[in-house]
Amino acid sequence: MIISKANVRQLRTLLAPHRGSFSLLLILAAIQALVFSAADPLTIKFLIDAITDANLQLFAILAAVVILVATAGRLLMYASALIRKRLKNAFQEALTIELSGVFYQHAYQRLAQRGRGYYISRLHDEPKQLSSVIDTLEALVSSIFICITGLAVAIWISWQITLALIVIVPVLWFFSNKYSRKIAKSTKAFQETEAEFKSILSGIIDSYKYVRQFSLQHTAAGALKQGLHSPLSADFNQVRFSARYQTLSGVFLAYAELAVIVVAGFKVIMGLITIGSLFALTRAFGMIIQAVQQLSTLVPKLAILDAQLDRLAEFRAEAERQQNVTPANTAATALVAFQQVSFGYQQPILNNLSLQISPKERILLAGGNGTGKSTIAHLIAGYLQPHSGQLYRPHPDNISALLYPFGVLPGSFGQNVQYLQQQGVCAEKISNLLERLDLNNCLETAPADMSEGQRKRCQIALCLLKSAELYILDEPLANIDDESKNTICQLIVEYTSHASLLMIMHEGKRFASVFNRTIQLEHLTEPQLLRQTG
Repeated sequence: MIISKANVRQLRTLLAPHRGSFSLLLILAAIQALVFSAADPLTIKFLIDAITDANLQLFAILAAVVILVATAGRLLMYASALIRKRLKNAFQEALTIELSGVFYQHAYQRLAQRGRGYYISRLHDEPKQLSSVIDTLEALVSSIFICITGLAVAIWISWQITLALIVIVPVLWFFSNKYSRKIAKSTKAFQETEAEFKSILSGIIDSYKYVRQFSLQHTAAGALKQGLHSPLSADFNQVRFSARYQTLSGVFLAYAELAVIVVAGFKVIMGLITIGSLFALTRAFGMIIQAVQQLSTLVPKLAILDAQLDRLAEFRAEAERQQNVTPANTAATALVAFQQVSFGYQQPILNNLSLQISPKERILLAGGNGTGKSTIAHLIAGYLQPHSGQLYRPHPDNISALLYPFGVLPGSFGQNVQYLQQQGVCAEKISNLLERLDLNNCLETAPADMSEGQRKRCQIALCLLKSAELYILDEPLANIDDESKNTICQLIVEYTSHASLLMIMHEGKRFASVFNRTIQLEHLTEPQLLRQTG
């Protein structure tokens, strides 16, 4: 089977919200196929027979009928084109929105590893490609009805000649089974490597200043070339298998069509059928052959569709696996507790780390680069999971974190604040905080258009606006002018007085007095060493 049963069920689910429009589109496709595949050859037969018999009245009536049918057919094609496009747009929109929700259930560590280009491809490019299922299924229905109707007309004219078409079916079935799996496999490889390449391309674009500064254009081009190799190779394999299948099936169909024309011509010479029947039979077989050829071209498309549906299921399943991770519960005597926690990427970062944070405790987390400060913050916030050991923490709904990178939704800063107000954040709290952070003049500005200092103040405001049991801020005073740092630090302490506070700062000694305790991380040892003061 070209499409697996699981993917057929998945496809039904995807099309269910659009059942009305999709059914209408298929009905119109079936009507067009029935009318043209029956009317075309029969009209030719009766027209030529009328000419042969010199029947002017019948010829005029048939000509008028042809004009009416052709006009109605064109109007149906116009209506179908509009319905098809609206349906594809709605399908793509619904799937993209659904996958954006799935995206937020994926593990942050996977997002960091793959890069934003990979997910742009998964959330935008692949739903757009998958919307072509509308075209594929419409063409499938149309081709099937053309084959059935054309076959019925051909049998009515000469059932003996029509029997010759039976040999086509097993040959085409053999070709489709042979190549559909190869096409599906190469499609999966292409889409995955294409998504990975977009992540590479995003990194190259982001490195603009670095490349210009050190004249690394040649190196960047080399990285592009290396990244392009895999998707281009996979794309070539997909085209190669599809073209090979279409060539073999096309050659065989051409032989079958020629054989029908020769046999039908012989029957005309023998006086067994009329010239009108010859033209009609030839036309009917031509339409059948064309429809069968279209069906043969749909085999690679269905194999590609099967691969796309597999990737969609994998993307959803990855989110479900992340959802099934058991969330750590709050420890009995501490708000946060690490018990011999280890974590790393290519190299270990944390090794058997143990520490606790009590309710309403203010902690400064300090240490050199690479000691794991940001990693600890991401673990507590729930964006990363320990490789070993136990981590107890509040539910993510009770944590507010300002961690790098910290992006916001498209639009102005004011729009992002409104989103929080719609979530129930007190308007008075918003007004007071914006006033104290001097952000009222930034409400109409997008964060991307702000200075670094303004952007940092906006991030602090968004973090503090959430009511939480634990606040985590990673370098909140970076890019803040020196004379404002004391004020903003006191503001953070004030707005988090009802909760625990964990802050990471390189200039922590300057503000150590506002914290209950300072945890100094040392470079990795066995086990991880902490120096605590306060």
